[in-house]
Amino acid sequence: AVVSTQSTGISNIFSPEKSVASPNFTNRWAMIAPAFLTHLCIGAPYAWSAMSGPLTRGSGFVCSAADDWTMTSATAPMSILFAFHGMSAALAGKWQMKVGTRATISAAALSFGGGFLLSAVGVATHNIGLVYLGYGVLGGIGLGLSYTPPIQTLIEWFPEKKGLASGLTIMGFGSGALLFAPAAGVLLDKFTRLPTYLGTAVDTVTENGRLYTEIGGKMMEVVYA
Repeated sequence: AVVSTQSTGISNIFSPEKSVASPNFTNRWAMIAPAFLTHLCIGAPYAWSAMSGPLTRGSGFVCSAADDWTMTSATAPMSILFAFHGMSAALAGKWQMKVGTRATISAAALSFGGGFLLSAVGVATHNIGLVYLGYGVLGGIGLGLSYTPPIQTLIEWFPEKKGLASGLTIMGFGSGALLFAPAAGVLLDKFTRLPTYLGTAVDTVTENGRLYTEIGGKMMEVVYA
């Protein structure tokens, strides 16, 4: 009797064996595109500087209001992300070799994408902790898991051109800001809600370091700009 070790179901889809190309696939140059595009996507954090400034003016818009995040707080997520990038890449190395490329990239996509979604909730609810956890921790883990596999895979396809293979892949990572910084600018312009100009003569009340004025029978925070 022989016991089959072949994986079944979902585990079969993500098994290391499924990462091996079929004998009929011979165009190794086609493998450059997925490796490059994977690194292009995870290069998105290089565009964080395009968003950190507006995050310090969430309430004030033209200038920071009292309850807005400081620039130090708004730039910290990128530092946290790259810290967890290095730690997760180092700690998950053996696990990546065991489970294969598909499982690793799938886990990275869940962590990276889920982290971005969680950080979006943090921005929407003005919760900096969620931004740190989502963009910084989960995003960094996803980045660490997805950084090495595309490089290693492409090097295996080009054993005689290792420098070319790694360079083409990492080029995508460095190009992330070229795509995502303009995209962030377009989205900010589209979804930003412009402030209401109240004029030059406005009666204000100061409370706990914040300026308020009465609008429609309610006290609303205002800023001078």
